[in-house]
Amino acid sequence: MKHKITGDIFRWNSSIWDFNRLMRSVKPDEEIDLTINSMGGDAFTGIDIMNTLRSHKGTVTVTISGIAASAASVMCMGADKVKAYSNTQMMLHFASSGIFGNAKALRKRADDLESIDESVLASYTHRVDEGEAKKMLEKETYLSAKKALEIGLIDEIVDAKPEKVESEVFENKAKEFNNKLSNEPVASSTSIDEETLKEMFAEFKNEIRNELQQNNEPPEPKPTPAETKQNLSKLFLNYKNEGE
Repeated sequence: MKHKITGDIFRWNSSIWDFNRLMRSVKPDEEIDLTINSMGGDAFTGIDIMNTLRSHKGTVTVTISGIAASAASVMCMGADKVKAYSNTQMMLHFASSGIFGNAKALRKRADDLESIDESVLASYTHRVDEGEAKKMLEKETYLSAKKALEIGLIDEIVDAKPEKVESEVFENKAKEFNNKLSNEPVASSTSIDEETLKEMFAEFKNEIRNELQQNNEPPEPKPTPAETKQNLSKLFLNYKNEGE
């Protein structure tokens, strides 16, 4: 099931109404892919959607496409996997409220908000240490996708660039081969004998193969004299193709 929740987090929001309607017909083990872009809203609506997602037996993935703030960030905590685009934000804060009344009513409302804050805090503690989560909630913290990933509030940045992976095996062998070329005695001060160069390439190729072989596999036989007499350019091409 795929759906997107946008706008304020309240029951009468049409995207939330549609979400609840879809959840009534979703299969118990069906995968859910939910996209969120919201500045937040009612804390208890956010907690309700979080727990609805968390209790679903199928895999739930939430993707932040703009911002997941306040109650919307609470909703994200119900997913098995939270993803975000690199240019998105997540915002956490404790509950807030406006009230008109006398001193007694204001004091009671403050006590109520502190109780609600306990519920809000509990929404994040399965992903973040309670002390760290409390500090972020008290400060009203905005997090970039990169920072949210570092903290553990999201699991993946959707459009992150993959890191370049280099092979140390081939890098070391290349250095070893270059050193061999520089140290190899030659008959002429201007060039290397072609037959010697062929043999060096064949030896280098065989060393690479032996390096990559499994311990239980027999070593590859050394090239025969007939193989070393192959055309130099063809030998190098074969080596390159096999290395790739």
